[in-house]
Amino acid sequence: MLWVTGASGFVGTQLLRRLRRDGVAALALARDPRRLPAHWAAVAWDLEGRAPDVASLPRPSGLLHLAALAHVPECERDPQRARAVNVAGPARLYEAVLERWPQTPVLHVSSAYVYRPQPAPVREEDAVEPASVYGVTKLEGEALALGLRDRGHRVSVLRPFNHSGAGQDARYVLPSFALRLAALERRGGGTLEVGNLHSVRDFLHVSQVAQAYLDLLPRAGEFEILNVCSGTGQRVGDLLDGLQARLHVPVSVRVDGSRLRGAADAERLVGDPSRLQAALGRSLRLDREALLDELIEDARRRVAAGESVAGA
Repeated sequence: MLWVTGASGFVGTQLLRRLRRDGVAALALARDPRRLPAHWAAVAWDLEGRAPDVASLPRPSGLLHLAALAHVPECERDPQRARAVNVAGPARLYEAVLERWPQTPVLHVSSAYVYRPQPAPVREEDAVEPASVYGVTKLEGEALALGLRDRGHRVSVLRPFNHSGAGQDARYVLPSFALRLAALERRGGGTLEVGNLHSVRDFLHVSQVAQAYLDLLPRAGEFEILNVCSGTGQRVGDLLDGLQARLHVPVSVRVDGSRLRGAADAERLVGDPSRLQAALGRSLRLDREALLDELIEDARRRVAAGESVAGA
């Protein structure tokens, strides 16, 4: 049975749907299992609390650790909680699992935000110099995971770059744009307040990321670190233009200083996918137009259902 932490999160729910579709037994470890479909096997686990009683649970065929405090501004506001969730939480879980089942394959999902931004696509061996509390805590979590690998455990680290799709939390850039644009469209137009539109990011669809994790899990321990990325940069302002073009009413854009993150917002963060392509035997490419279609249609549904844009 495959264990998945962060199972009620954006990637976790995608991943569990794929496992169910493929007939793979999975155990969801989630802060609030009530948010999951009733037919999914689940156990409550809070990263800030004690590790679950693993002796009472079925032996894992593998462990995918997705759970994290991942919203950059939230981590900046509460560094202590970010460290508790992103470092101390997985430390307790890994200790409990690997003490009982030492050869369990583990994929520790980190983040591209551990890297020092640079103009060229970032390789796994390039300098790490996180510019945010989130990045710092993810790098500390990597050190924990790689320390277990050095002790002979089957542990590997993944560094995903940006990913999006329907259902993503509206605090993240693309669903934030889409949800607020859909609300403005419903009102007949208006002004969208934005942050830095010049930043360049490497986006994939969430489904591509979830599938890559599943495909890489059997090889946990064979590699140390892999980027999960496309290798193609997308300017955030261009993505916003694409969403605006899908509206039925005109919407203007205004930069709001309170939405600018300063040093925590790298100007360019694009990954080198060479090692990932070698491991998967395929390349990952974003269908940008399909993603924008999906995001704006999802946003219209959410607005029509009454979802608030406060905090987006």
